[in-house]
Amino acid sequence: MLAFNESPLLETTLEKLINKTEKNWGYLQINKRADFYTINILGKTEEILKFKSNESTHSYRLFWYKRPEPSVFVQSKTTKTYNRSTRTYDKSKSYQVCFKQEANPIESSINQRFADLVKQRILQGYDPGNAPAIAVVRQ
Repeated sequence: MLAFNESPLLETTLEKLINKTEKNWGYLQINKRADFYTINILGKTEEILKFKSNESTHSYRLFWYKRPEPSVFVQSKTTKTYNRSTRTYDKSKSYQVCFKQEANPIESSINQRFADLVKQRILQGYDPGNAPAIAVVRQ
């Protein structure tokens, strides 16, 4: 499997992608196209990866090539628990960052690394003691 500590260019590019930072230098380039940020190989017009996010709702989706279904996505769940002492419902939110296991092990490795970056991104918006439960799940 691909070791990311041996590929700093790919790691840096994935971090720039989740940060929505355009990159027009190097072998892997990031461009904004409408609502998506895309990764292209230098000199090629076809996108390798497409990324779309909405940080306020914690919606992150990563697509490979021309596949219609995302390879990395977030599912959220709100749980209500009744509190007898206050006679109210307490809400808690949890997230599952899902990534697909692809036939190509490099794609699967990139999916998993990007899912880890999404988890870190969601946690950045919360205080450490008030953070929701977030699991990274392989599908």
